[in-house]
Amino acid sequence: EDAAAGDENGEEMQEEDEGPMNINKALKQVLYYSRIHLGLARGVKEVIQALERGEAQLVVLAEDCDEAKYVEILEALTAEKGVYMLKVPERTQLGEWAGLTRLDDQGEIKKVCPASSVAVKDFGEQSEGLAFLLEYIKDMAAEGGGGDKAEEEEE
Repeated sequence: EDAAAGDENGEEMQEEDEGPMNINKALKQVLYYSRIHLGLARGVKEVIQALERGEAQLVVLAEDCDEAKYVEILEALTAEKGVYMLKVPERTQLGEWAGLTRLDDQGEIKKVCPASSVAVKDFGEQSEGLAFLLEYIKDMAAEGGGGDKAEEEEE
């Protein structure tokens, strides 16, 4: 089901994401390629396991995560392991980007399962989004900001 959803979402991603690259488009593209290469850990339990095993290269956390203890644990683990953390505004948006969706017969998204956190274990393939995201992380690290949120930019 994920593979079929990934192919269809990939076509949609290309259509709706035209225009200049921003952090949200880059993150969406990186999560898409990571998912189709089976390099994505979804949900708090999988993310914590990936961090503890040293597999996580990037962690994405939803700001509307309703469990403060999860946020504390993930922030502490990412700091300890030296893994960069990005924040997005909504769990539903993160769930959609991570492929936690159900599709109807026409291939349209029928239901999205929210995700509080996602870890990228394998970036998959090189893409414009990955280059943009790595440059963004490098810039944020140079400024001394760790784990800044992905700001909503004009689309």
